[in-house]
Amino acid sequence: MARIPLRHEDDPTTDPAILAALDRIATSGFPTFNVFRALANKPAALDGFMAYVMAIYNTGSGAGFSTITPKETELAYTTATVANNCHY
Repeated sequence: MARIPLRHEDDPTTDPAILAALDRIATSGFPTFNVFRALANKPAALDGFMAYVMAIYNTGSGAGFSTITPKETELAYTTATVANNCHY
């Protein structure tokens, strides 16, 4: 069991602000991973994290968004994983 509650859209006790935050993820095209459900306990933290994720995954345009392609992003992740001897 998670130590931090994982928020779900189908839970009738879920706060409307949390539901709105989870809905923003659903409409962004990302799957609602458990890390998002945990961060939804603080919608402002989730919104900040999602802005970071969107910038990394090259979504959006303008200042603050990545100019590298999704393939280059994955190459960077894989390279960092190997260089740091991480198990992915």
